[in-house]
Amino acid sequence: MAVMPTCPAPYDPLDDATLIDPYPVLAVLRIQAPVVWHAQMECWLVTRYTDCVRVLRDHEHFARDPRRLGRPVPESSLSVQVLDPPHQATVRSRFMGALHAQDLPALQERARQDIGARLDRLASQPTWEAMRELAQPVALAAIADLLGVSPPSVSEWAPVSDTIMRSMDGGLNPELIEPGRQAKQSLSDLVESWFQDSGHPTGLLGHVRARTDEADPELERYVRHTARVMFQGGYSTLAAAIGNAIDTLARRPVAPSPRRPARATGGTPPAGHRRGRTGPLRRPRTGDHPPDRCRRHVRRHHRPTR
Repeated sequence: MAVMPTCPAPYDPLDDATLIDPYPVLAVLRIQAPVVWHAQMECWLVTRYTDCVRVLRDHEHFARDPRRLGRPVPESSLSVQVLDPPHQATVRSRFMGALHAQDLPALQERARQDIGARLDRLASQPTWEAMRELAQPVALAAIADLLGVSPPSVSEWAPVSDTIMRSMDGGLNPELIEPGRQAKQSLSDLVESWFQDSGHPTGLLGHVRARTDEADPELERYVRHTARVMFQGGYSTLAAAIGNAIDTLARRPVAPSPRRPARATGGTPPAGHRRGRTGPLRRPRTGDHPPDRCRRHVRRHHRPTR
């Protein structure tokens, strides 16, 4: 009987110390047990880069689709995320073709203007909640604009998304499973409304829908569930990215680069220096001002910080 390798170091993804800095325990695992079974999560931990790449690319020996192991998949999980090549090609091509058909520079400009307008409104406030008043509404507006749908309100949607994200830790905390199921149903109902006769999405989803109306029912199911994944995943990752950027700027405000050419002169930037691209994480320009607003008191995780 085969014996599962055990963790040489305790690994609890929800432990406070691990959430703050997961790298020490991952370094131990990478050296002593790069592939190890985690009994509580009932999964394999793979911590070396080359091994991770192989798992992701070797579709013959490793599978996304549980049905290849004889395991059932809930209807709501039938998205492009559970399909292995070459079976995912049809669904993926629908969405990639729709993405390439979008005016991405225009989408980017609208998002830039949205961020700038929100920062201008918040500038006079001594304290504001960074996630609720900036990251979440910007992320929701951006993904809705890309898909071409009318988004729910931030106050309505943010708790649903957060509950879905937390339910992914259901293997470590079973109490998260049922709230997550209910939140996923709310998301499914929202996405379903975009595919009803009364729903008229434009943008990416309108492009996909126009090319799926006459498709077979199985493909249509995959398209709907993939739209759900895109909306939730696009919102949650973008909101987190904006939050991380704000956190970084609050901890380490960006100082103007001494090499940056003076804009008043209109001179030519030095070799290798692109105008408007210098410095990390620059705030979208409304008056071309550096991100000094992040040096004000901003609430991160409900705590004021400078």
